[in-house]
Order: sequence, then structure tokens, then C-alpha cells
Amino acid sequence: MNRIKAFFKLVRWSNLLMIALMMLLVYYCLMSPLSSSGMMGVMPSSPAFMLLVLSILFIVAGGYVINDIFDIDIDKNNKPERLLVTKSFSEKEAKVFYVVLTILGVASALASSLIIAKTKFLTLFALLLLLIGILYSYSSTYKRKLVVGNIIVAISVAFAVFLPWLFEMLYLSNNILLLSASKEVMMGILPYVMIYTAFAFFMTLIREIVKDAEDAAGDSLTHCRTIPIVYGIKKMNIILLVLAVLTWSLLLYFQIILLKTQSYITLGMMFVIWNIIPIMISQLFTKNTTINYHAFSVVLKLLMLLGVLSMLFI
Repeated sequence: MNRIKAFFKLVRWSNLLMIALMMLLVYYCLMSPLSSSGMMGVMPSSPAFMLLVLSILFIVAGGYVINDIFDIDIDKNNKPERLLVTKSFSEKEAKVFYVVLTILGVASALASSLIIAKTKFLTLFALLLLLIGILYSYSSTYKRKLVVGNIIVAISVAFAVFLPWLFEMLYLSNNILLLSASKEVMMGILPYVMIYTAFAFFMTLIREIVKDAEDAAGDSLTHCRTIPIVYGIKKMNIILLVLAVLTWSLLLYFQIILLKTQSYITLGMMFVIWNIIPIMISQLFTKNTTINYHAFSVVLKLLMLLGVLSMLFI
């Protein structure tokens, strides 16, 4: 395999693209009422935000690399044909990638924090450093723990959705007049940001559990305590059902809001997701049917992409 192509597979380029898309759409679409309010200097320069996006992408890319390093034995059983560390890259090379990507992430985070937050840059910078620590701990320890690993991944993705709003609040907090003038607009934007944050959390959590079912055979050989291994497939399906109902209820609530605000295109996109989720979950309880968990995971990812793209039309 071409080493450049292998590197992009190693850092999960499609997942990084999804994260970048989420952050850009939150900032430039959900938060557009702020930029169109007519207040001068209400939003920081685009380079400052792009540095923040790059920081997240470098940090998450590094997280994927260190995850593959710790998962060499698991991947030999679960997906030997897609094993990159030891096949396309040596373990030493992968560790160098992790260090370089993490340093780039820290440097970008520091630059963005200093530009937008000035004296309060430590808040944003500390959160990004915490994310690095969490992703490393996930790969080294918590991925093999019951439920904890799944929640860490879901929170990390949801954090990327919420971060642009927090970024803007930290910027505004440096100017009391700007903060006071824009506080009402920011509070009006917050419910939308929180809905998409919760949507990203639940969809990622469901997908992570489904991926655990896909990898259950290999995970059991390496003593991982994932939900399908500890509780079995039947109880796992009940957990997925509960999470799906919560997601379905969230989308129903959001559709009511969208109907009132006449955001009909976004409403239509959410309506599609709202209808597909119960159809998918019902397949888990159909007797004499073999579930293709990989296909299930791919559909969930496409539904999440559709939900993210719906921000374009709010």
C-alpha cells in the first residue's frame, strides 16, 4: 500500500473531515445571527478559529495513531487485512507520528488561545490539553473498560460540536461591552448548539456500541470488557433501543422547534433521520436475521453526516 495513502487511513481522514465539517458549520451557520447582528468586532478573525480547528484535527489524528499502537494485538484478530501499524509502518514510526501530531495540536491550540482569549487563554488551552490526556488514557486503559470507553469517544465528538460556541464566549469575555451587547444572541444560539451536541453524543455512542459488536470476537481474545462481551447481544440490543429512543425524542423536540422557526429544509433532513432510526433498531429484534454490524455502523455514520449537513439550512 502507498505509504501516503496508508497514513491517511491511519489518522482516519474521513472522521477528521466530519469533525472539521461539524466545527465549521456550527461556527459559520449556527452562529450566523451573531455575525449578521451588525456589531463590530463581535467575532474573532477567521485564522484564529481555523487554528482551533487544526488543533482539534491534529489532536484527534494523534489519538487515532496511539489507539492503533495499543490495538495491534486486537486488530490482528479483528481486521488483519486493515492492520497498518507493523504492516505499513513500524511501531517506532507510528510513535513518531503520534508525537509530531500532538505537538502540532498543542502549538495550534496555544496560538489560537492566545489570539482570541488573551489573558484567559489558559481555559481553552487547558481543555485541549485535557483532550489529549483523555484520548491517550482511552487508548491505553479505558477502551477495554465496560461502557467508559464508549462514553469517552462520544463526549470527545460532542465536545468538538460545542467548542466553537465556547471559543466565541471566551473571546467575548475579554470585552465587557461586546459580551453585554451580544449575550442575548449567544443565549439564543445556545439551544441549537446543545441539540446538535446531544445529537452527536447519542449517535456516536450508539455507533461505538455497534462497532464493539462488530469486533466482539477479537475483543474477547484480548480480554476487553465491552457491552456485547459482558452483557451479551440481547442486552446490548436493549441498551441500543434505549439510546435510540432518547435520540428519537431529541429529534422530535428539535423538529417542533424547526417547524415553529420555519426551517423546512433542516426539518425535512431531521425527519428522514427520525424515521430511519426506529427502522434500523427494529432490525436488531428481528428473529432469524443475521445483523451486519459493519453496515449498521456505516448507515449510522451517514445519518450523522446528514444531521451535520442540516446546519447549512437553519
